[in-house]
Order: sequence, then C-alpha cells, then structure tokens
Amino acid sequence: MLAEKLMQDDVENVVAAVVDAARKGDMMAARIILDRVAPARRDSPVPFNLPKIETAASAAAAGAAILSAVADGSLTPNEGGEISKLIEGFVRTLGASEFETRLRALEAAAGDKP
Repeated sequence: MLAEKLMQDDVENVVAAVVDAARKGDMMAARIILDRVAPARRDSPVPFNLPKIETAASAAAAGAAILSAVADGSLTPNEGGEISKLIEGFVRTLGASEFETRLRALEAAAGDKP
C-alpha cells in the first residue's frame, strides 16, 4: 500500500518523465507509452466462410468446413480450434434451449391431466 501511495503522489512526474524520454528518442520509453496506448492485438480477424449454424446438423457441417479450411491452409490449427470451441458452445446452448422447450411442453401436458 505504501508503494501505491508513493506512486500516486508522483504519477504525474513519472508520466511526464517517460513522455519526455520518448520524445528525446528513448525507445524503451516509447515502447512503454505505445504498449499502454495501442497494445498489440493478441489475435486478428480471420476471413472464413462458415456455413450458417442453426441446428446440431448444421454445426456438424460447420465443423467439416473448419477441418477442410485447416487442411487447405486457410486457417491455422489454432484458429480452427478456437472456432470449433465457439461452435461447441453454441451447440451446448442450442441443446439446453431445446431441452427447456421440451420440458415446458411436457409440464404443460402433465398439467392438463387430472
């Protein structure tokens, strides 16, 4: 807590010193500033034609498209894996939604019986 207090008290001077050093050509100071202002992206968008996914069957077709894209080099294995995880999550959500719909229908039908 003491270190935080000391830094808070002098933060304006520290920032000014780093900015001044960067202006004078200090590449380390420039990097510090750029890393905060415009951090490097961890990933980037990957243009890829993915079939529309609305059912488990269409998710399987999308999985096949991903494998094909990885095989032909349009996607890296890591990119394909990350996209597959998104599809897997969607399929789980779809299954939960379908289960809820069926459960409500069964409960409604059971409520109609004496």
